[in-house]
Amino acid sequence: MGAVAFGNSLGSVTKVEITSGNTGKSATKQLYTTTDYSDNILINLRGNRYGTPVERSDDYYANNRCFMDKKQLDELHKFLASVGITRHQWILDTMWNLYEEYPQGFDLLEEAAKSAHKYGLEFYAEIKPWEGGAFGLSLPGTMPCPPKYGAYRDVRGIFPNMRRFEAQNPTLGLKRKPGTYECSEPVSAIRLIKSDDRSTRVKAEHLSVYTSATNNHFELYNGPVSFRETIERRFRFPYWKHCRVFHLENLKIPEGHKYLLVRCSLADEKGDFSNEKGNILELVGASGNILPLTLSTGQVRLEDHDDFYQSKLLLKVLPYLQAPEVQAEINDRRKMEEHYRDFYSFGECNLVDLMTLDKTGFVAATCGKPEFIAGQLHPIYPEVREYWLNMIRFCLDRGVDGINIRTANHTISPESWDYGFNEPVLKTAQGKTDFVTISKINGDSYTQFLREAKTLVKSRGKSLTVHLETELIIPDDRGKLSSLPWNFEWQWETWVKEIADELEIRGTYGFRPWNFTKALDVFGTVAKAANKPLFLQGDFHGMSFDGPFDCTEEEIKTVNSRDDLDGYVFYETANITRVNDNGEVEGSQEMKNILMQHFK
Repeated sequence: MGAVAFGNSLGSVTKVEITSGNTGKSATKQLYTTTDYSDNILINLRGNRYGTPVERSDDYYANNRCFMDKKQLDELHKFLASVGITRHQWILDTMWNLYEEYPQGFDLLEEAAKSAHKYGLEFYAEIKPWEGGAFGLSLPGTMPCPPKYGAYRDVRGIFPNMRRFEAQNPTLGLKRKPGTYECSEPVSAIRLIKSDDRSTRVKAEHLSVYTSATNNHFELYNGPVSFRETIERRFRFPYWKHCRVFHLENLKIPEGHKYLLVRCSLADEKGDFSNEKGNILELVGASGNILPLTLSTGQVRLEDHDDFYQSKLLLKVLPYLQAPEVQAEINDRRKMEEHYRDFYSFGECNLVDLMTLDKTGFVAATCGKPEFIAGQLHPIYPEVREYWLNMIRFCLDRGVDGINIRTANHTISPESWDYGFNEPVLKTAQGKTDFVTISKINGDSYTQFLREAKTLVKSRGKSLTVHLETELIIPDDRGKLSSLPWNFEWQWETWVKEIADELEIRGTYGFRPWNFTKALDVFGTVAKAANKPLFLQGDFHGMSFDGPFDCTEEEIKTVNSRDDLDGYVFYETANITRVNDNGEVEGSQEMKNILMQHFK
């Protein structure tokens, strides 16, 4: 079969007898892998993960060559089996329409399961209930927004990559705490806050204010304004300190103009007016109350999004780009340029990161905050749990051997601590809004879903794996935003003892070594006491077909040295397999060598 035939089979790696240093007993280690197929598609198209993309011909797109056909699925599984992998886990991603209208003309998940079975592999479907989309790029709010094509609009703009159910049922998402997102009065003052009281080169004459009703076509504000400068005590983590504050007051912002832009004529590397993103700007109402706002991540031009709109790949798989009204807009360049005239985006933002006003040259925001975390549904609603269960049914109907449920997701809010206060939750809480009460109710609802998932999976005679995210017990050492909803009591010990057949640890890359060891010890102790197999998912960051694989080697050593770990999950197949120019799937020779070295 060409490049996938490596000669010496690694079939003996399927089950490896090793001696545990802790107990002296023999333990059988398993080797699994996971496919996030959207990554396989994108890497096949690019020709690599991180390098310069390969130019593709019209024929390449016309013949759908970045999408595996049945022969290539077989080649993929032949390689996986040859290196000792016994289970293939396939992530179901329904933001794309791959499972409705696969370009190669067959049922992708069903054929992948058949192919895996042909080569003796177990085949599991992995679902991410919370992964509803609304991450990545946001588009101008004046663009078309058809929910049935997976588009959703809130105060930040339009998100074009949502699962259809989430886009059409946004009020089932995690809801923000009442009174924390509504902007109930017009802005009468803008405050710019420096993180200290030191003098600054920025003066009143360097500042100008612009406003917009639509987050484009910003207009220079020429109304009344008074300026003053104060030194005030403000809390700036981790303590209170004196801060320099600019006050732009007595403003008469045009009615309906909820998007505000403050430009600074100084913008260079000498900037000194800095603060955390969550503290550098305040909007004040006529009552003197500080109003909720959402900070922009910066101006985006049409040229910045051209690759998205003109992508021949996305046109095949992303419903939003297939909507007739969207295509009509894209094909009118003049209209598109108007959408993007002075458009300020709202991308992923960590509010504790620093920004410098006279370095970026601007600060922009919209009044109010998103009422819901788009894409993160709340399992307190029976219809949400049923929707998630239908995802599982879809997979079971296609012949999978088991289901793997992953809690972590990419739909991240910089203020997730204020979400999860949906009406049924508040009703159950009987007026309480404290973390303990709300998180218990929310956590119970997610555990209820997992119990219902177990009942469904077991009714088909299949197995259930549940992810144990490291953030369930220890915050990410990198200071990154959590990939888990905030106000939830994550009842993972109950999942281990009463629900899951197997467990998979995810999140090794977010920890210092001592916290990584702590997470393994905590999860390992509970899983072992429950007599449940526990697997370690590997890191993939910075990895491509040609390596480096040093992290993989170290992770395998860790698995082989611990009696509380039953195997290793290589993440993901897109890093060690590729479709070559001859249309054949080939596997990484270096990874073959590593597996031979460590799984003898």
